[in-house]
Amino acid sequence: MPANPKLQRLFSALLILALPGLSILNAGPAADLLRSEAGPAEFDFAAPAPSRLENSPLSQPRLDWLNARKLYSDSAYKPGKQSRVDTEHSKVVLLQGFHWFADDYWYHPPKGWWGVLADKAPEVGRAGFDLVWFPPVSNGSYYPNQWYNLDSQWGKKEDLLRAVKAMHGAGVKVVADIILNHRNGTRDWADYTNPDWPTTVIVRNDEWQGSPKSMYDDEGQGDFGCRDLDHRAPVVQDDAKVFLRWLRNTVGFDGWRYDMVKGYPGYYVGMYDQASNPVFSVGEFYDANRQLLANWIDSTDSSGDKKNAATAFDFTTRYNLVAAVENERYELLNDNGRPSGLLGWWPAKSVTFIENHDTSPRDVNFLPNASQEYRAQRLMGYAYLLTHPGIPSVFWPHFFDWGADYRARVQALINIRKSAGVHSTSRMAILAATNELYAAVIDGDESRVVVKLGRNWGWNPGSGWTLAASGDRYAVWTQPLPK
Repeated sequence: MPANPKLQRLFSALLILALPGLSILNAGPAADLLRSEAGPAEFDFAAPAPSRLENSPLSQPRLDWLNARKLYSDSAYKPGKQSRVDTEHSKVVLLQGFHWFADDYWYHPPKGWWGVLADKAPEVGRAGFDLVWFPPVSNGSYYPNQWYNLDSQWGKKEDLLRAVKAMHGAGVKVVADIILNHRNGTRDWADYTNPDWPTTVIVRNDEWQGSPKSMYDDEGQGDFGCRDLDHRAPVVQDDAKVFLRWLRNTVGFDGWRYDMVKGYPGYYVGMYDQASNPVFSVGEFYDANRQLLANWIDSTDSSGDKKNAATAFDFTTRYNLVAAVENERYELLNDNGRPSGLLGWWPAKSVTFIENHDTSPRDVNFLPNASQEYRAQRLMGYAYLLTHPGIPSVFWPHFFDWGADYRARVQALINIRKSAGVHSTSRMAILAATNELYAAVIDGDESRVVVKLGRNWGWNPGSGWTLAASGDRYAVWTQPLPK
């Protein structure tokens, strides 16, 4: 940089004019400074580099990416032994910590959604949630651009870090929403920065018409809103592992929720889990066919015991449960004495839910104005999920936004699960599954639980049981197990 003060001012003005979207015709004071100070001096400036502002060596996302590469590349980092909570006998309960209308397009809390999560952390911990699922951390959210740019529509990086720390302080592990199937460019469709990639990471049959692309077609389902990535590319594999390790060890996340895993084979999820050592891993394989769900889980772990296989959201159970409570057709929950969803086949790997951000109606006015019948049916769903095997998940607005009474009823069901010691592979039996009546008995470590759903008001489990919770068309009884 020139040492002369006059030249320093002129150099600064030229830097301002080099910003994208500015010109000497509209740059205001910077242009005036350039005109007034130029005088007769002559300068031999090098041609500006074609890189964008976000690609500057001084930008925080770039510094974070370069530092992560030094710390967490395969040559520098060796993952430890995995210690998972999504296994046999798991007692964890998951909270989905957001909904579609919590980002800054709709909602404007002072510190963004991360600030809300940080402030609510003590309540989340006291409620008995063991895991909380955060929305995507990168700028662009579900259509990420710079992976390492953590200033997003959910809030600023510093508030994200505060939220993770606050959850840990409340005894809650934090799950990051990971989008590896697709990615957008920094300012365009495919100008990848932080991490920097060539366009050859884009699968050959992607709808993007540019070139060059990969020599291979997509291995799964495509996404028309973003460029689909070729996970066969070494740079994609390497940078995905580095990014997850950075989120795990520098940002502080404990586990992963993999978005749109239909887009690439489960083998890669297993690779990325092994490389990053999460305590919890769940995939969004959006399909109600439980055989396909089970096949995907199986593909994420090549070992015989499948202990470190990812879990999957149990869409089969979700759709069967909604149909059952909406139509009083409880035979839909019974498959020859076992639950009819993935829950009946592989409960240790089944993350059960009644609603999430994808299944809840996409209408900003729906959640605050949902009918009493809709809310009653979802509460019946929680009575089922929180008393049954599997790893149950609770949707944020159902717990925090539907009033104190509704929250207290969900809380009572969580408390029953915790005190009875019900876990992911608890023994259970279906007692009835007919029109207007579902009943099941579940053994926890401490107590036996009976749950009833439906309009059959006369059914009860008999003597020796204590009514622990009840509401519109559901009831739960408990009985201590003999010691």
